[in-house]
Amino acid sequence: MVFLHIQKTGGTTFGKHLVQDLDLDRDCECRKNWKKGRRHPKLHCDCFRPGKGSLSWLFSRYSTGWKCGLHPDWTELTGCVDTYLKGEEGGSDPRRYFYFTILREPTARYLSEFRHVQRGATWKTSTNMCGGRVWADIIPRCYKDEDWSDVEIEEFMNCPHNPAANRQTRMLADLELVDCHNKSAMEPGRRNLILLESAKANLEKMAYFALTEQQRLSQYIFQQTFNIQFKTSLEQINATRSSSMQAELDSAVLARIREINSLDVQLYSFAQQLLAKRLNILKEQDESFEENMSKIKDGLDLDDDDDDEEY
Repeated sequence: MVFLHIQKTGGTTFGKHLVQDLDLDRDCECRKNWKKGRRHPKLHCDCFRPGKGSLSWLFSRYSTGWKCGLHPDWTELTGCVDTYLKGEEGGSDPRRYFYFTILREPTARYLSEFRHVQRGATWKTSTNMCGGRVWADIIPRCYKDEDWSDVEIEEFMNCPHNPAANRQTRMLADLELVDCHNKSAMEPGRRNLILLESAKANLEKMAYFALTEQQRLSQYIFQQTFNIQFKTSLEQINATRSSSMQAELDSAVLARIREINSLDVQLYSFAQQLLAKRLNILKEQDESFEENMSKIKDGLDLDDDDDDEEY
């Protein structure tokens, strides 16, 4: 299982659930390590397959770490995971990979990333590997100093190089189809169409995906898809700082945010339909649907700004 973790979708909490709260024959072996300069201890878990041996079943930040770069996208992961695992575990037999991710309503996700960047987040150690080269130092940045602390929403929206815009679409698309991060390689309209269609196709290929706003349904689909139960309920984000910020923003600003994230808006609508389709298929196969759903209680509210994302 390979977790494609998109920033500010609730993936930090979900990732912890994966390594700490699944009902497995062999639990992940977790420990917390303190690192100089960090506010919190760093969680690491060895998630080995049942029986003896040290073959992993999960590729995520809390199990293998950021071995394909910080918050790697679809392009980075698919070009890296197999090579990394063969190097670590050996063997020539082909492995089956079950990719999964979490998507979030685009305006809420964008504002959550804005608040995170405002506090100093940069993710500047990301490699942005694509087409056999590192693009991190080639992609223009929106800030000149060490970070973009205290940026205001207007400035955040006006930077044409801001990676927050349509981040979900870009991270799910095959970037090699558009010459990676070279925006001048083709006409913008054509580039955007290719990115969106690729992101939709890759989402459809994924064994599983969740929606931040649909935690109970997402948990049910996960459990039915993989035949693995969570020991606890996933947290539902109901009242977050980004949602309270939406209530304070002018309608024109919110409209601009949706325009800036138009690809993510379309992708999210597609994801909602796809989730409903997968749910209906599972419901038809599950004679105990109501009973199984009743076991999944509403979790606690999660403050989406309270995480330990690496900067």
